[in-house]
This record gives sequence, structure tokens and C-alpha cells, in this order.
Amino acid sequence: MNSEGEFLRSGAHHRTPQLLDLGKIAVAAHKVDVGSDTEADLAYLLGKATSLGGLRPKSAVLEEDGALAIGKFASVKDERSIVRGEVLALKLLAHAGCQAVRARVVTVEGADVAVIRRFDRTSDGARVPYLSGGSLLQSRRDEDRAYTELADAIRRVGAAPADDLRELWRRLVINFLITNVDDHLWNIGFLYAGDGKWRLAPAFDVNPFPDKARESKTWLSEPCGPITSLEQLRAEAPYFGLTRAEAEKAAGTIAVKLTQWRELAQSKDVGLNDAELAEFAPAFEHDDARAALALAR
Repeated sequence: MNSEGEFLRSGAHHRTPQLLDLGKIAVAAHKVDVGSDTEADLAYLLGKATSLGGLRPKSAVLEEDGALAIGKFASVKDERSIVRGEVLALKLLAHAGCQAVRARVVTVEGADVAVIRRFDRTSDGARVPYLSGGSLLQSRRDEDRAYTELADAIRRVGAAPADDLRELWRRLVINFLITNVDDHLWNIGFLYAGDGKWRLAPAFDVNPFPDKARESKTWLSEPCGPITSLEQLRAEAPYFGLTRAEAEKAAGTIAVKLTQWRELAQSKDVGLNDAELAEFAPAFEHDDARAALALAR
């Protein structure tokens, strides 16, 4: 906008776009990303329930069955296929027995888009109250907080604390083994279950980082600090309701499932090519993954 004009806003013209709209939205979002956008581009995006905040543009979108989803677009700053990597990570979580949002990659007009189903809606479209892990702990983003603190909160306000604590621990193992190091507390969510109680929401915003060391952003516990080894997770498992023997069995089972990452990566919903497989391999194939796999023997 200019200093004499009005703010662009969606107003009464706002509508949730269909999947077929994603190609045009991706083109307009790319223009914003590279700084070549016009007022017409911004007006179009704002009229399509599109957010330009965060690390990459995103848009609300209706799936073919009418369910609400989020379309997440690639950024010009991406050094690899972040879109496909995120969908792969979510597929791996579900494959390994965890709850994760439904996701797939669609290519529209040459643009790859991660279509991620909203998990905070009922079957009839009503909104389910949502709370992030950071909000649950009343944390600031510059604070070092621990998963054991989150475990304490789950025991206090959880509708099914035993199940959610085990689920959380399994996700920590998967995060570590797939090198998801963007595990801040705002990438963990809770859904309201009634009577003042909450349930752990399906996993979302999970990304493998093949170019980074495996060190979690959120600490495991105050004495441990960040997660940097499988042994830390095994040692702290009782805090999450698992015996050490149960933890070792679970970690081994997870590791076996994760060995199938290449098959999932080449599936229709993800679609990584050979060059991209090689680029992502260090996130999944490493000494820690082999050590976890040894627990299954």
C-alpha cells in the first residue's frame, strides 16, 4: 500500500479456495517471496485466506471431500524440497505408529504444494479448541524448556495422560532418528477434550534436516539438556511411563519402520526423485539409526 491508500484486506470477498486454485495462489505467493508482487497479487492472496507470515506462504484450501486443509508452498529460500520432506516426515510418523496429520504433495501448474488436513475441526466443520505446548507451559520463545515439563502438564490436565505420555516419547524417538531439530514447543499441540482436559494433537510441522546435527531445540529434561543421543531417551523413558525394556522394544520397532523411508519417499503422496533421496539420506541413515535398529534384534 502507499501512504495515501487503504490497507488491502479480504473483507466480504474472502472465500476458502479449492485445490484447483493452488496453482494461481502459488504463482502469486512466489512473487511475494521474491519481492516482485503487485497490489493485485496481494489483493488476490488476501482474498484467498492466505497467510504470508512464517517461513513460507500458506493458504487455507478445501479438499475434494470438502474437508479443510492448509496448502504450504515452497520458498525461494529453500535449499531442498522442504515441501516433500515435511510430507515424508508426517508419513513416517504415521507409519511408525504415531498420530500425525494427513498430508500429501500436489503439483499444480508446476508448483509443489503440501496439502495438510486440518486436525482442529470436527466432522461437521466445527472448530475444536487448540493450545500449543508453548502456551500450555506459558513459555516465552527465548526460554529453554523441557519435555519433562510438558509431561508434568499432561499429567495435570490430560484427558488420557498415560497414552499421551507414551505417544510423546515415541515422537521424540522419531524426531531424533529423522533429524527433526525444529521441535520447539509451538510445533506441539493439544486439543480440548472437555471437562477442562486436553489431548495431545496429531503431530504436525515435522521436517527432516539432513544438513544439521541431531540436537533437539526443546530439552529432554533440565539435567539432560537437548536430546543428542538415543541413550538419553532410553534413560528418561520411565518419566513418560515406559520401563527401560519397553522403551528399547519400542525404539527398535520404530527404527525398523523408519528403514522404509525410501519407499514412502517415492510413493505417490510424496514423490521424491533419486537426487532428492540422496539429499535427504543423511537425515535417516546414520549411526544413531543403526544403533536403534540393533535394539530390534
